[in-house]
Amino acid sequence: MAVKSLSTRIAIIGRGAKCSGGSSAVDRSAYISRTTMYSEYDGTYYYPKYSEDLVHSEVMLPENAPEEYADPSVLWNSVEMREKNNSKAQLARSYKISIPNEWSYELATEVVRDYVKRNFVDEGMCVQFAIHDSENPVTHQRNLHCHIMMTMRPIMEDGTWGEKQKKIYILDADGNKIRTKKGNYKCTTQDVTGWNNKENAKRWRRNWADTINAVNEKNGLTENFWEHRSFEEQGLDILPQIHLGEKASALERAGIQTERGNINRRIMEQNKAILTAKMLVAKAEEQLQKLVNSKPVEAVRNTANEVLDMIRAVVGRKGRLDIPVVGSKYLKKISQRQALQEQDRMEQFVVSNRIESFEQLQGFMEQRVPAYEKLAQERQGIAEKIARLEQLLYAYSELQPYMEYHKTSNSMKGFAKRNYDKAHQTELEMYDSYRADLKRMLAPDEKITPKKWTEQKARLEAKLQESNPGYAKVVTELASAEVIEHNRKMYALTREAEQRQRNRVPKHKKNEQSL
Repeated sequence: MAVKSLSTRIAIIGRGAKCSGGSSAVDRSAYISRTTMYSEYDGTYYYPKYSEDLVHSEVMLPENAPEEYADPSVLWNSVEMREKNNSKAQLARSYKISIPNEWSYELATEVVRDYVKRNFVDEGMCVQFAIHDSENPVTHQRNLHCHIMMTMRPIMEDGTWGEKQKKIYILDADGNKIRTKKGNYKCTTQDVTGWNNKENAKRWRRNWADTINAVNEKNGLTENFWEHRSFEEQGLDILPQIHLGEKASALERAGIQTERGNINRRIMEQNKAILTAKMLVAKAEEQLQKLVNSKPVEAVRNTANEVLDMIRAVVGRKGRLDIPVVGSKYLKKISQRQALQEQDRMEQFVVSNRIESFEQLQGFMEQRVPAYEKLAQERQGIAEKIARLEQLLYAYSELQPYMEYHKTSNSMKGFAKRNYDKAHQTELEMYDSYRADLKRMLAPDEKITPKKWTEQKARLEAKLQESNPGYAKVVTELASAEVIEHNRKMYALTREAEQRQRNRVPKHKKNEQSL
């Protein structure tokens, strides 16, 4: 197993000279979402430099945040205007993370959304994230990554922006405020949210590496292990730290589990348990890889048609085919995207499916779509059932440690029972709480049957596995056709532009004609 070092970068977006992430939150949002935005603060339109590499863009909001903040333009303009009169204001935190290139776009979007919710939105931040899939112009290596923007002010109950920090007065031995020579009171500031804690960067980085490794393990992608520590840190024997707050951290260090610590542990375990059921395409990755990487047939060398001619013309110019990152319906389900840029693979697809024209390519897609829709719907239904069973089994696993206390209490009577219940009040309350949570997940006539749930889950997973080859085949075929159609359109546009350039009359020629 190879060890891959996680790549992350954190910067502050702000108006101060020390802010390395840029001076405008609106500008940064326009850049990562590849959309044009207008800044109310400086009256400037910000235009994105690129658009073809955007996989997904989304805004996630905590409780109390106004619904209109789901529009990134509204959100970041509100941030800018809140700091309108502050020339040193810190506007937002920028965070860039690498994503395994082996993941499909759908898998990456779902996992990043879950990660952002757990680490930032649940902490009270408004967050925008955008996933990009760029390509190295020299090596043609894909680079799947995500840009995350986080607000730095909390949202109050009334939906307004709160303060980042509060003033703390310095007191003397008698508890009185101390005046400075200028007559002001000595004071310092304290972070209100805890979001500026320097340990957060390590925690976020470690959590992302843990998330990648958990998802890869669940989906059989075990070629790489992602390491969150720097090269220097990997030589040290350090313990992982969790940001829980001063009081909770002290209790955890003393070996006492806290409610917040238990919540974090449950979230991580639940995330690992449910992710597999959510990621429909990841179940078929092994078949997809075999199909995409199968050896090309020799017949393509001697076969000529308009589709093959286009493929060879594009490859002759660029060295490989382009992939439609933006708006792709089927390509986003494929992890081995780079293989679909290879000439041999795509020529093999054309010849083996007897496609001789773009009209036949369209007919091929129309023929395959119904099969895809049927399989996708069936797999969606199976996955939803698996996800529910995963949730029930997880809820039962939380209840299970306290069942013995409940059983013992029920077996006792009188004074002995009262003493036992008093001594184990916390455990009995936890039993009632977890059992109530589990019962709420069940239908009125449904019983708690963990053994039955486990058996049902195994049968559904086997059924999902059985559908993998057929699903993988049709998705790969449609993605291949999607790539070819995209290159046909781009090649036609390129040729049209070249023709217009050739037909342009030079300026000095125009002057000669006018004379």
